[in-house]
Amino acid sequence: MRDALEMMAKYRISGVPIVENERLVGIITNRDLRFEEELDRPLQEAMTSEGLVTAPVGTTLSQAKAIMGHHRIEKLPLVDADYHLRGLITIKDIEKAQKFPNSSKDEKGRLLVAAAIGVGKDNRERARALV
Repeated sequence: MRDALEMMAKYRISGVPIVENERLVGIITNRDLRFEEELDRPLQEAMTSEGLVTAPVGTTLSQAKAIMGHHRIEKLPLVDADYHLRGLITIKDIEKAQKFPNSSKDEKGRLLVAAAIGVGKDNRERARALV
């Protein structure tokens, strides 16, 4: 459990899907770990595995939001027919897509960022701030 907490803190995420032999076996979230006192226990003892809610690859954000709302969850693992983890949709993903529908993203859905400045003397400070 300690490793999961460290990973979640390092990457500033609130949950991690757990995969064993390439198959999704559970998910661990901040909620699962919030009141844990023995952090050296096996992850399997705290993670959600029974009744794990998943969706198939190709699920739209609209469909994912409906599934999450129905089950009162914030993370929805996407799996293929063999239960291999293929993605994860979070409520934050959906909220960002709704708030910023015109954001530019690469083929993996990562935010693209660009900046431009003029050529005048006052723009040197702006250029330093961009680096």
